Amino acid sequence: MSFQDFLRDVRKEREFWNTVPASSVLVLFAVAFCLFAAIGAISQLQTSRASLAALWKAALISGSFAVFYAWLSVRKTWLWILPIIPVQVLCTWLVVWRFHSSNDTTLPAEIARWVSASATLAIVLVVVGYNLTLAFIGREAKRFLRLHAEVQLAGEIHKSLVPGIQQRIEDYEFYATSLASGMVGGDLVDIIACDGRWLAYVADVSGHGVPAGVLMAMIKSSVRTATRLHSDSKGLLEEVNEVLCSLKAPNMFATLGFVTYSSDGTLHYSLAGHLPILRRRNQRIELLHGQNLPLGISSEATFEITSLAIQKDEVLAIITDGLTEVFNKKGEELGLGKISETLRVSSDSTLPEIAKAIFDCADNHGPRSDDQSLFLIRKVK
Repeated sequence: MSFQDFLRDVRKEREFWNTVPASSVLVLFAVAFCLFAAIGAISQLQTSRASLAALWKAALISGSFAVFYAWLSVRKTWLWILPIIPVQVLCTWLVVWRFHSSNDTTLPAEIARWVSASATLAIVLVVVGYNLTLAFIGREAKRFLRLHAEVQLAGEIHKSLVPGIQQRIEDYEFYATSLASGMVGGDLVDIIACDGRWLAYVADVSGHGVPAGVLMAMIKSSVRTATRLHSDSKGLLEEVNEVLCSLKAPNMFATLGFVTYSSDGTLHYSLAGHLPILRRRNQRIELLHGQNLPLGISSEATFEITSLAIQKDEVLAIITDGLTEVFNKKGEELGLGKISETLRVSSDSTLPEIAKAIFDCADNHGPRSDDQSLFLIRKVK
């Protein structure tokens, strides 16, 4: 290993320790103190004269210096340990070995030799075990950093694939956002506008993490490709479904809900196993249902599309089950009811304010355990 490789490994280990929570570092310090305090106590068995005072002093000094060494390794560099070792030896000699109590107990020679040999073996085993543990942590730290870097990159790609949406197209305004439950989410919000028509949709991939994120990216790519090939929404879901069935893992699927506006001025919507679309109309909430299968279940599935007519100031909300499946401490699910009520009472609010109110409603009910996504559409003329 070259010196540059050595420095690179040191930097990687430092990056790893910077990601470790303070509570975990304190646990490591406690482990170091206990192990080396035990070594300090055992070392007293190597002398033919023993006292309780010397035993406690040796344990305290050895444990305290071990914590200091651990702190240097985690926060500074282990090279600082080398000049500190003589200080520990000197302190141990002055406090423990230099003075003996009048109450010291002298052991018979044969017993003293046996005890000393046992103590030496115990110290060697503890030190070797401790260093093997540190070596294991170091190897796992490198592996963790590689995996963490890959997941972090996937998370950055996910953010670029699922940006927030806030725009207006002719008589409609749109607002959409997606909150991942981890670094990589499986939800997708997207809008595609071309030649006087647009398609706004939300997709929810089963599972979590990188596999769900990869499938989500495939869905976005296939939807955009299918939109270019079809002048209207007919056949769009069939084509996306066929792509997913041929590429995804057998146990994965996705739900999707979309609203599309054609160049002839008509609206349509479709739901592929997705939650109902919420429609706020005249201070009331209507649920727009669909009976289609989720995407990726059967390559022969067909998908119905329903026409839709909305008036000025009406709002459509497409959400994922990460918002409805929020549980409080009593195990009660948030459900569609409270989200519908939040949407109903926010008639005079802007779309970002409505979205904030819905997310606040979910957060106040319980912790987020799944990706949460929301797409709002309002007709402004």
